[in-house]
Order: sequence, then structure tokens, then C-alpha cells
Amino acid sequence: MVVSQLRGPVTKLMEPLYHLLNKIGLHPNMITVLGLGTSLVAGWAFASGEYIIASIMIMASGIFDVLDGGVARVGGFASNEGAFIDSFADRLGESAIYIGLVLGFDNILEQLLALSILVLSYSISYLRARGEGLGVSLDGIGVMERAERLGTLFTAGILAAIWGKAVFIISLAIILALILITVVHRFIKVYIGLKKVEPSFY
Repeated sequence: MVVSQLRGPVTKLMEPLYHLLNKIGLHPNMITVLGLGTSLVAGWAFASGEYIIASIMIMASGIFDVLDGGVARVGGFASNEGAFIDSFADRLGESAIYIGLVLGFDNILEQLLALSILVLSYSISYLRARGEGLGVSLDGIGVMERAERLGTLFTAGILAAIWGKAVFIISLAIILALILITVVHRFIKVYIGLKKVEPSFY
């Protein structure tokens, strides 16, 4: 939600770069693939305990995520197919990062912490998709949308590189708590909102 509010100013700031990348012939799907690749590297880095590399790759993934849509818009490539590929690549990339978190731990409780982040993160996405499919808007609902999740993981990686694994575990616990708050918030919003929506399956 917080990062989403910055998307407008960031998009305007990066407008010249969109035109430059379009001019040199970089297709938005290529940028999407590069973003997925950096997410895969971030997952490997978390699994290997290379927290600085993981954070750098998460940042790079976020930059590519902004660039592909902007280049698609200025280059006339915007399409439903492109949006679908972008969303699918985002889900795969985020999964790779969380799987890397799980593999980076050898303690069952730590693995469960990372696995809980993975499961609840996808619950956030599912609640939005299902809720909006049933007619309940979830724009701006919840403090931990994808951009916020990756932004906090970026910060957690930096803190872990400076102060060690214990701080990383504490950071992940905070992230999990914020994600859980978002899940509960969205569930309540959808549940209450559905009472005002005419059923579509009768």
C-alpha cells in the first residue's frame, strides 16, 4: 500500500528511461525475464546465506518490475497477454525468494517461519483475486502487498548482513506479523463486502 502510493511519482521520474529502453529495442517481456532471473538469484543467495547479494537482487527485481510496464506503455506493447506474463513471472519470482529463505535454514522452527511467510503471502494475493472476482474492491487494503513484502525483505537482508542471523530471524518474524495483519484485514473486508454484493452463482 505504501509503496503503491509512490508508483506515480516514480513512474514520472523514470519516463526518460522508458523511452530510452524502448528506443534501443528492449522488449518489455525481456525485462520481465530479467526481473525473474534476479529473483531466482535472490532466492539462491538467501539459501546460501549471502544476504547482501539477496538484497541487491531484490532491489534489481523491483526496478525491472517498474521498467517492464513503463516500456510496454511508451512502446505500444501494452496488452492483456503481457500483463498476464508479468503477473505470472512476479509470482514465480516471489516463490523462488521464499523457497530460498526456507532452504537457508536448518532449524525446523526457522523453516516454518519462512514457510509461513510464503503461504500467507499467497493468501494475500488470493484474497484480492477472489474478492475482486466476486465484486469486492481491495485497492489499498493491507500494509503488505507484494512491493512492501519485497521491500521489507530487502531491509531484512541488509540488517542480517550487518548484525547477523539472529536479527534476520527477528526481522522475518516482524514481516510475518505484518503479513498476517494484512491477511486478516483483507479477509474481513471481503467477508463484510460480500454481504453487500448480489450472489453471482444462483
